[in-house]
Amino acid sequence: MMYLTEANINELIKKQYLYKLRAHYGIFTSLLLTQIAAIAFSFMGSGSMGTGSNGFSINVTFYTGNVIIAFTMLWAFISGVSMNSRLVREGDFSFVTNRLTSNLSNIAFMLTATTIGGICAMLGSSLIKTIMYFLGANNLVSHSFAVPLNQLLTGVITTVLYVSLFGILGYVVAGITQLSRIFVILLPVGFVGLIFLEARTGGGGLLVSVTKFFATETSLLILALKVVFVISGLCFLTVLISNKQEVRR
Repeated sequence: MMYLTEANINELIKKQYLYKLRAHYGIFTSLLLTQIAAIAFSFMGSGSMGTGSNGFSINVTFYTGNVIIAFTMLWAFISGVSMNSRLVREGDFSFVTNRLTSNLSNIAFMLTATTIGGICAMLGSSLIKTIMYFLGANNLVSHSFAVPLNQLLTGVITTVLYVSLFGILGYVVAGITQLSRIFVILLPVGFVGLIFLEARTGGGGLLVSVTKFFATETSLLILALKVVFVISGLCFLTVLISNKQEVRR
């Protein structure tokens, strides 16, 4: 077959990326609803402690943004799965496209969405502190509203990295299930099996080791390198899986 013009892969990815920003605005709506729900749950406190003596009792409740970040990670994973769904793949055939441009535009969209999600999640913790200040000023024992800029930036970058990792992980999991429906059963069963393994080994299994690999890293630069390396590997795996599939099914 002959073509009058040669397709430019960068231009195709850019057009598909811009289209997905407009077409999949529902992901940003779900992000907003998820973080509103997380803020509501955060008012219950992310931890508490208490003590008492001689008829007195003291109960202390901690309010942090951990719940918002956890909810945002879950949102990122589900969004990644939805972006690799059959409906989205079918929509890509409206363009001049192939598996590579479709995947790269999806990944670019996911990284954009998870970056926004990560920034909003980190700023949400400051919103909770502000609301709690006005709602319970008389009961506040201590607070830290003034966050140094470098600390805030470190928190934002770290949150964005974790949320992006979960988003791409969800995208890859959806890609693996496309190979065979059996993976829809095997993957959840394998995950539950890892949890039971952790319980039997006292936290010495694969799941905790992977978590420690990221969560215990104290250097932001090394953490960023780890996440970028893993995300690059996952994206390569997705493209590899996608290329082994039929053009359209």
